[in-house]
Amino acid sequence: MLSTHSLTMQYPGVKALAGVDFDLKPGEIHALCGENGAGKSTLIKILGGIISHGEYGGRVEFENRECRFHGPADALKSGIRVIHQELALCEDLTVAENVCLGEEPVRFGLLDKRRMESEAVTQLERLGLKLDPRLRAGTLPVGLKQMVEIARALRQRGKVLILDEPTSALSAREAENLEAALRRLRDESYALLYISHRLDEVFRLADRITVLRNGESVGTVAREEFGSSRVVSMMVGRKADDVFPERTKSSRPAECLLSLHNWTLPSPGNVDKNTLENISFDLRAGEILGLVGLMGSGRTELVESLCGLSPARGRGEIQVEGKSYIPKNAGDALLHGLALLCEDRRGHGIMPGKSVRENMTYSALQSYCHTGGLIRNDKEADAVKNQIESLRIKTPSLDFPIDNLSGGNQQKVLIGRWLLTRPKILILDEPTRGIDVGAKSEIYRMIQQLAADGMAIILISSENEEVLRLSHRILVLRNGRVVEERKGGDLELEEAMALAAGAA
Repeated sequence: MLSTHSLTMQYPGVKALAGVDFDLKPGEIHALCGENGAGKSTLIKILGGIISHGEYGGRVEFENRECRFHGPADALKSGIRVIHQELALCEDLTVAENVCLGEEPVRFGLLDKRRMESEAVTQLERLGLKLDPRLRAGTLPVGLKQMVEIARALRQRGKVLILDEPTSALSAREAENLEAALRRLRDESYALLYISHRLDEVFRLADRITVLRNGESVGTVAREEFGSSRVVSMMVGRKADDVFPERTKSSRPAECLLSLHNWTLPSPGNVDKNTLENISFDLRAGEILGLVGLMGSGRTELVESLCGLSPARGRGEIQVEGKSYIPKNAGDALLHGLALLCEDRRGHGIMPGKSVRENMTYSALQSYCHTGGLIRNDKEADAVKNQIESLRIKTPSLDFPIDNLSGGNQQKVLIGRWLLTRPKILILDEPTRGIDVGAKSEIYRMIQQLAADGMAIILISSENEEVLRLSHRILVLRNGRVVEERKGGDLELEEAMALAAGAA
C-alpha cells in the first residue's frame, strides 16, 4: 500500500536518510525502530507531506502510484494520517471540536455540535475511553490529550495510520486499550506504521519490524524472527547488554535537602477536594527517590507544586536545606536549588524556533554573561559542547534549530539545560520519554553519577521498572496519598502495580 525507494534526505551537516527502502502492507502493523537520530522522524515527515516532494531524493509510492506531496493536506487527501509524538491539539476547543477538527459536521450552515459530540464519543469508545466531549482539551492531562488526537485520526478514516510514540504519555491501562483498538484496525485492513522505543509493545503488536541506523535501513524482521537481543543489536550496532546499571548505594546519612510535612494541595476550582493529601517525606543529598503511581495518582502534581507551577496554593510545611520554603514560581524554585524536567516536552520544555544553544543555556544564561550583561559566546559555547558530548546529543551544530532534532535529542537538550543550572535537587518527570534503548542506559548512568556527586533526585517514569531499578527509596502514590514506602530493591513490579491500583 505504501513504499519508499532509495529515499535520501540531507540537512546542513548531516545526512538524515541514506537510501531507505521500506514497504507497508494493508492489514499489518509494521514497526519502525531505531535510536534517536536514526531517521525515523524524517521518514515520517516525508510520508506525511511535511517535507515536500523535491526536498528529498528517491521515490514514495502509495497504492503503486508515485506520491508528490507538497504539504500535509496532500497526504491527508490520499488517506495517510500521521499522529505525531508531540501533541497537536487546539487547547481552547472542546474534546469534540478537536476530534472533528477540519471535517466538522454542519446542519443548516451551522456547526452541528450534537453530532460532533456523538461522533467524538464513538471514536473515544473505540479506544476504550469514556470522556465528556464537552470538556476543554487544555484541561486534560497529557495522556488523555494523546487519546483525543488518536480518536481524531480514527475518525478521518485513512487507509494508512502512522503512529509516532503513541503510548509515551499513556497509563498501562490506556496503552492496553489502544493496542486492542489497533488490532481491530489491522483486522479491518488498515495499514499501520508504528514507531515506539518500547520494544515490549513492538513485540506484542508488530507483524514486521524495520530497523533504521544512521539514516539507513539495516533490515526487516518478521514476527517469527523477533528477539530482543537481535533487534537491539540491529539498532545500536553492537551486542545488547543489560540496560540497567547496578544500583548504587544510598548515602542515607547525608544532609537532608528537602523535607515535606503534611503537604496538601487543593484541587483547582474545588476547595472541597484535594489533589494531594498529607504528603510527608525527607530527601537527602545523593539519594534517588522514585515516585510510583498510575495516571491521576498525583505524581506530576506533587513535583509541579514543589516548583510553584500548580494553580492552587498548597498547605503544609516544606523545608529546603533546613529553611522554610514556600513555592512561588519556577524561577524562585531555581534560586532555592530545585530544577524540574517537565513531562510535556513540547508544551513546557523546548522553545520552538530557537537553536540548541539557546534552548540549553536559557535557564543558566547569567552564568555566561559579562558584568554588563553581554553574553560571553565562547564560554557559553564551551558549556553547550560539553553537554552535547556527555549526553551524546546528535546535532549538526550548536545553532541548529531544536525543532529539527528528533524527540529524544530534544529531551537530552532539556536535561542538559537543567544540569547547567547546577541544581541541588533535580526532579525528572519522564526523563526517558522518547529516548531510544541505546541511550537509556547512558541516561540511567548519568542519573546515578549525579546522585553519587551529591545531587538529590526525584524520579518519575511511566516505565515503572526504571523507577524500581534505579531508586534508593520508593513512594507509591494512589489518589494523592502515599500508600507505601519501600527501599530500592524491596519492591517488585507486580506488587508496585497492585499497590498503585489499590488491588489486593
